[in-house]
Amino acid sequence: MASKYDTSIYALQCGDDHSIEAYVRNLTSSYTGTSDEYTVVATSVIMFVLAATFFNLNLFSRVSDISAVLNPTIKLVLSTALSLFLPVMSYLFSEAKKCAIRSAGDNARGRVADLPVRARLILTWMLLVELLRKKVLGILVTAGMQESLSASITSQVTSVLWLGNLVFFNLKASGRRAVFGILWVLCAAKLVQRVVNAKLGKSSMAHGKNTRILCSYMPQMLRAEGEKNGQQHAEAVVGSARMAACKYVVMGEEKMVLETGPHGYRLDLGKIDEENGVVTVGKIWKELAKVHADVDDRPLSRSSRARARLKRLSLSFALFKLLRRRFEPVPAAPTQQETDDCRDLIFKGLCREEGVAADPAEPEVALFQVINDELNFLCEYYHSVLPVMFASPYFIVVNYFLVPAVVFGICTMTVILSGNGNISYSLGSIKQDNYALSIGIIKLTRCLWRNAMSTPAAFFATVDISISYLLFLAFLYEEVWEFIIVLLSNWFSMSLLCNYTAKRSWQESPTIRGALRRISWVHQKLSDTRLIMCKQFSVLNFCWLSITLPALPLPKQAKRSIMRRLMAFADDARASPLSNGSSALLLGQQHYSPLSRFCESNSVAEVILTWHIATSLMDNEFPPLHKRGTTSSGSGSGSGVPHHDQTRMVATMLSNYCAYLLAFHPELLPDDQEGTKKMYEGMKKDLKKALGSWGYFLWPRHRRYTKLIDGAASLKGKADSDMTVVEKGVLLANELVELVKGEQPIWELLGQFWVELVVYIGPSGSGEHEKAHEEALAQGGELVTLLWALTTQTGITRPPVDTLPVATVEEEMHPSSV
Repeated sequence: MASKYDTSIYALQCGDDHSIEAYVRNLTSSYTGTSDEYTVVATSVIMFVLAATFFNLNLFSRVSDISAVLNPTIKLVLSTALSLFLPVMSYLFSEAKKCAIRSAGDNARGRVADLPVRARLILTWMLLVELLRKKVLGILVTAGMQESLSASITSQVTSVLWLGNLVFFNLKASGRRAVFGILWVLCAAKLVQRVVNAKLGKSSMAHGKNTRILCSYMPQMLRAEGEKNGQQHAEAVVGSARMAACKYVVMGEEKMVLETGPHGYRLDLGKIDEENGVVTVGKIWKELAKVHADVDDRPLSRSSRARARLKRLSLSFALFKLLRRRFEPVPAAPTQQETDDCRDLIFKGLCREEGVAADPAEPEVALFQVINDELNFLCEYYHSVLPVMFASPYFIVVNYFLVPAVVFGICTMTVILSGNGNISYSLGSIKQDNYALSIGIIKLTRCLWRNAMSTPAAFFATVDISISYLLFLAFLYEEVWEFIIVLLSNWFSMSLLCNYTAKRSWQESPTIRGALRRISWVHQKLSDTRLIMCKQFSVLNFCWLSITLPALPLPKQAKRSIMRRLMAFADDARASPLSNGSSALLLGQQHYSPLSRFCESNSVAEVILTWHIATSLMDNEFPPLHKRGTTSSGSGSGSGVPHHDQTRMVATMLSNYCAYLLAFHPELLPDDQEGTKKMYEGMKKDLKKALGSWGYFLWPRHRRYTKLIDGAASLKGKADSDMTVVEKGVLLANELVELVKGEQPIWELLGQFWVELVVYIGPSGSGEHEKAHEEALAQGGELVTLLWALTTQTGITRPPVDTLPVATVEEEMHPSSV
């Protein structure tokens, strides 16, 4: 680093204008000191990384992502960084002031006439970062989420007030106070918006109090429907007629509230049948069934698909509202009658819907799309960093047009007050007192870039100015993109759809109909909800991080098999109870029954490991006939791929996905989390013992698998109770190989087994598992979470697991008396 007396580092080639040299000298004087130069350099580097991170999150991640949810890991890192940002930058701001005082020789008075350039730059960073703070702050809507509101709001209020103190008590020049005052007003406005949204969400019948209304609505509605139609009539209605009769609330339930009673709300159910009353799923399906396409009504037309998506989206929204009761403290849990009705609605209504728009050839697509959209609603409601849950025409007008107009008026008053009421002086001082504006931002940038590689001072000044540019561009882009996300969100589509259903004038408007179709089509193109990704992992391969694992879309055949298994349970739960895979071995071919001994365990983790090892060894022993890439899209029918390879893909994909859950998300499995971890760690030790340290860490896949399968001969005659889970998997693989040699359709068996096992682990086991699924939503969701939501709302459960006998205290003290 050059000495502070060396003026050659400030010599710039910028034409005849030497004022830029003075500006750079003032800006980078801290870099040439003898004590704090490394601190200043480190600060600029950290700020550059932070600014680049915000810029990347607001630009490059938006190319294929229109979600309002931030990745939890990134959110945690940014939250930690921002919690330390204000105190650190406040210290550096103070040091920059002191450095300027010393260099100006103004120690006697202890202050300077105005803030130095370096201090103003740091203050700019602080204000811009405060504007971007909302990027990592969730929208707190419900009463259960308000516990963290006070701490969050208090911290933000403290930051905004401190920044206001730095702006209005340190800046003397009118133009500088006006510019920095505008930035501070924007910070304060964002804070006020956040507080207002939180308070309105908490007290709103449509948000904070919505679950309590539904707790009263569902039993009253089902009781009234049972008295009106009768149970036999309800069971006879299927398909589109069943969906049109659905009275699950989509929007407007607050209109039914008459009063609050000792056991919940007293509701006026007559509002459901009014023209401008409550909007239900049935009303939407009936109304959209009347709509005809503008050009044609062929099954593959854009209008037909748009209507089908909107109809399914309404069901997703209604189910999302009902599922919220699992995550919030409510006075009553869903009743058995409700889960039975929901199961009847989904499996006898949605999955058997007929008609052009329903796309009846692919009912599994409709089912998974509905549940996937439901989880997206749930994820954005609890983890969104943008106010998408308030999206409506009214909210768009107020939040993105009226509020900016009010803020603009406040900023204008701030500029005028900065010049003591002299409007012409205030406007003129903005350019005069801010050097970057007076000389021109473009001219300053060109000069710095031209000299960045040849002059150290220009290089450091370029870094500092670039940080400000990145932060400012990230803020502008975030504001524009927030509006786009809200406008294209499913929430706004639902608001338009409900207003369309409730208002006759909207139904007669071709503009509204076209807007609904186009918004639905654009959103579907930007985020295809048909793709349900499953991460792939094999316990026989060495891997540390889940982020490095590949993810494949769930194939259509797997969706179809899962749907059929769930429908079989819904039709007769006693005849087809869920099992850990053993029931799949007893269907059709009786020669598979000996393999059921590998499912005789109360530990789901042990069954997963045993069959996963066997499936992996089988996949290596008998390579596929066709490349798997032909169905990698996950949304095609798989035409051109033999049935053998399709079932093989289902088996291997679900096997690797279950292994991934076992290794990286044991909290999502039915077993106790600690017991699952212990089982997995024990398997790794056994595998390392079987392969040796060198083979466990470094051998290629084929050599690992060959080593294991070659040891199968030594396991014959050994009791199952004496074998480790690795040995059980190898022995099972050996028996499967023998079946293949006997020309048995082994991949059909394995595909059915893994479908059965995946469905088995779907239902929730306890409140701890429900909490784990809620946290998994913020990370993008999992297939098992989707199955959990579906089975929870339809009342599909696992049979009780045999528990260990527990002795009482008396039995322990007096065993002879027992």
